[in-house]
This record gives sequence, structure tokens and C-alpha cells, in this order.
Amino acid sequence: MHIKFWGVRGSVPSGNPETVKVGGNTTCVEIRCGEELIVIDTGTGFRNLGMALMKELPVKGTILYSHVHWDHIQGFPFFTPFFVPGNEFRVFGGTSLPTTVEEVLKQQMTPPCFPVKTDLFGANISYHDVKPGEVIEGENYKVTLAPLYHPNGCYAYRVDHEGQSLVFATDCEHYEDKPNKNLIELCRDADMLVYDSQYTDDEYNGLNGEIPKKGWGHSTMREGIKVAEAANVEKFVLFHHDPTHNDEFIQKIEAEARQLFPKSIAAYEGLQIELSEENLPSSLFD
Repeated sequence: MHIKFWGVRGSVPSGNPETVKVGGNTTCVEIRCGEELIVIDTGTGFRNLGMALMKELPVKGTILYSHVHWDHIQGFPFFTPFFVPGNEFRVFGGTSLPTTVEEVLKQQMTPPCFPVKTDLFGANISYHDVKPGEVIEGENYKVTLAPLYHPNGCYAYRVDHEGQSLVFATDCEHYEDKPNKNLIELCRDADMLVYDSQYTDDEYNGLNGEIPKKGWGHSTMREGIKVAEAANVEKFVLFHHDPTHNDEFIQKIEAEARQLFPKSIAAYEGLQIELSEENLPSSLFD
């Protein structure tokens, strides 16, 4: 299983000289299970992935949505392969709102918010709403999901392929004083956990003059490591970086994570991980 990160930010893109190393695009992760393509979330990083995939026509893939908040769907209208006949995509998602994932994505591409409607897509796109406990299958992979604690609902996904396993869990606020049993079970013995590490403990709790972030739907690196340890996860990836966190700040959080959980790395745009390899790639800051 091969993983590549195209967007690693949360909430809003953050392009400036102080974030250029880690990158400023919002959530988008590419997973290759052999020849099969999976994409998790279509934040602004989805545009760059689309440009790369234009070299591989025709493209066939599966898109999984953790949820449909704007930083996870903003890149959808700018994905060039959608406009090319012969390409095929399955789209899976679900929300706690009384609407479908298809309706949400199409509403994003309607006036006055956007000038180009999905009617102009040339690719064959099918939309599927999923519920907790359902299984999504490819030719040589299986995807299971679990609900997370986040406003309007969110899913964590586990991808299993030929004895390798990845869990993607972002936009997940931790429960105070008790573990998220659903997430721990989803992560059980996984090779890698990609986890929402948006806030520091001080930011989350409103210490040192910070505005408290409780109830905002996000977690911390330390809470993610608790999940990784409880579930016997091998590798840990800090993800969904706050837009106010510059490269230097993320480097500091990564260093703290490695002291607690040595096989940790902060995600950055362009990071590629071969899940079968024992060790993680070098850090951006090594």
C-alpha cells in the first residue's frame, strides 16, 4: 500500500512563506492498493492530484469523504479528470444532515457560489451514502468505517490490503476522560494511523491566553498517541494542521510526538509512505 499526501491542512488553506515547507492545501490523501486508486477527501490538494492523474488516463478510482465541511470538499470542482470522458469514479460519504453526499457536492457547484455545474462532467461518477458498519470493497482492498465525534458527523476509514492496514481519522474530537472505543477498535493492530492533531493541549484547553477549542471538533497529538498505543498501532502521522501553525511550530510538535511515540511523523505535502516498509520516511525537518 502506497500513501501520498496532497493536502494536510485543516479549516482553511494557509499559503504563506512560513507554511511553505509543510504546505497550505487542505485535506486530500491518495492511497494506492496495487493498481487501485483510493482518495480520501477532496480539499484544495485535490486539484494538484487531478493534474498528476491526467498523465494516467483513463483514470478509475474511489473517493471517500470523512465528512463534507468545506475544507474537505473545496477541491472537488477543480479536479480535471472529472471533465474527461472515459474516467470512472465511485464517491462514498455520509453526513448527519438530511441530504445526500451527491446533493452536497452538487450544491457547491451552483450559482451564485460557483459558475460551472456538475452537468459538464464527462466522467462516469456514481454516488453512494454509507452508514457505520458498512463495508466498501475494491478488487483487492476492503474499507470499514466508524463514526467520530465532530459537528455534523464524520467517519474514520480503515483500508486493508494484502495484510497491510491504514486508518484515517481526522476531524475527531476526543472524549474527555475516556477513550473512543469505536476508533480504538477500528485501529486495532493497524500499520499506521493518520490522526487529527490540529491543536496543542494548551490551545484545546484554553491555557496561556488561548481561546478554548473544546467543542470545535478537533483533537491533539497527545490524544492521538493514546489511541495508537491502546490499539497497538505501529506508525503515527500528525495530520490536519491548524492554519496558524507555521513550519517551525509543526516541527516542534513533531519532535514532542517522537519522544512519546518514536515512529511518528508530521504530514506534509508530497510525503510518500510505503506501508510495507518497517520505518517511516525521513521527517521534513531531519
